[in-house]
Amino acid sequence: MLRPLPLDVTTTWVLVGLVHLGVAAAVWNVLTGRHDRYSTLLWCAGTALAGVMMVVYATRGVLPHLPVIIVANVFGYTGFALRWAALRREREQPLPWWTLAGLVVVACTAVPLLDAVDSRWRVLGNLTLNMLASLALCLEARSLARARSSRSAAMLGWAYGVVAVVLIARLAALSSGLSSSPGPLATAFDTELLLLAWMLTALWANLGYVGFAIEMAERRARLRGAQLAAATEQREQAEQQAQALRALSEERQELLRVISHEVRQPLHNAQAVLQGAADALRGAAGVPGLERARSVLGEITRSLDNTLAVSTRLVEERAPPLRDTDLEMLVELVLGDLPAEGRARVRVWRDSAARTAALDVGLMRLALRNLLNNALAYATPGTPVALRIVDGEEPLAIVFEVADEGPGIAPALLPRLFERGVRGRHDVHGQGLGLFIVRRALQMQGGTAEVRSKASGSVFTLTVPQGQEEAP
Repeated sequence: MLRPLPLDVTTTWVLVGLVHLGVAAAVWNVLTGRHDRYSTLLWCAGTALAGVMMVVYATRGVLPHLPVIIVANVFGYTGFALRWAALRREREQPLPWWTLAGLVVVACTAVPLLDAVDSRWRVLGNLTLNMLASLALCLEARSLARARSSRSAAMLGWAYGVVAVVLIARLAALSSGLSSSPGPLATAFDTELLLLAWMLTALWANLGYVGFAIEMAERRARLRGAQLAAATEQREQAEQQAQALRALSEERQELLRVISHEVRQPLHNAQAVLQGAADALRGAAGVPGLERARSVLGEITRSLDNTLAVSTRLVEERAPPLRDTDLEMLVELVLGDLPAEGRARVRVWRDSAARTAALDVGLMRLALRNLLNNALAYATPGTPVALRIVDGEEPLAIVFEVADEGPGIAPALLPRLFERGVRGRHDVHGQGLGLFIVRRALQMQGGTAEVRSKASGSVFTLTVPQGQEEAP
């Protein structure tokens, strides 16, 4: 025969209720900041309401019996609903609030209705609803254990499974009439078994929920570690690829410098020889042929310069430093790059008070030479080509204008004129790189290249901003 507890029933339920409240506070303190805040709040609030239910239930001998039972049921069924919602949220299948509220209202309404029929029906109904709620938590926890492969969630499910079994046993005892008189078996069910069952939910189930939360935190940490390791590996691979590309680029640049030197030097030597031959044979019959050879060599040299410029400096990502440059020297260098017959057609106008400007000599020389060669090739033969240097005020800039007296540029061609491979006429020799190089050279200096055209000719404007040490 089971021995009665040393404590009275009222004290027993108060103690079990306080244990629920204490465990809820402890779980909240442990999991705050370590687990999903909303799920933790639902679970702890549900456990705390279960404790409040037990404390209120313990007062049924002091306060009016039925109102106390109804209030206790409101707390108890709400606690079940909140814990069920917490487990559903852990499975990422949250329940709408109105579903939970509806279940609580139905459960709480059933108690006074059954009591109106017979107090025995009210007790049986209450036990049945508690058993079904505990069974629902057991099944939900088992589903969570399968979904998350969690032993702690399985432990939680077993806790509520035991509670459901005890309530089924109590329900069977009442239904069979064993509790019609206050015998030892009824006392055991009313105190010891129910006490052990609810104590189990207060300790075992909450330990299971804490264990589940810790398991999920460990998995998130492992996942973050794996992601961090993968990101580190990707970064290292990217750095290795960048180093390989830099090495390849440096090798290419060195190869192009070698090619430039090995090809350009013989061309310059050949030009010098032809120049000497032309001077020696001036007035002889062979001079026109020499002049033609000099012209062809000059054209080859200019084409080579543009090709090498595109392949080397103009493909660099970093902008070059802009240095203070003498404008007179720049113009002399540019004019010196032109063939003699073209140089005679260029008229230089200085409308700027500045003697120097911050720019890159190599890039600016290349851009102006290409513009002047373009103007000389496309303008009406024998007409002058103007090179003007003016000041820009808003913003502060140095402006170079190259104007010709030619047929102008077709309107359909203007938007694409600075693109690679675009040419004005196919009867003029070239690869369509000249104006592309002009725009890129200005962009690298933080400037712009623009064109306007009309029937009487075209004007190209190159603007290099001033007042900065280097291009952005």
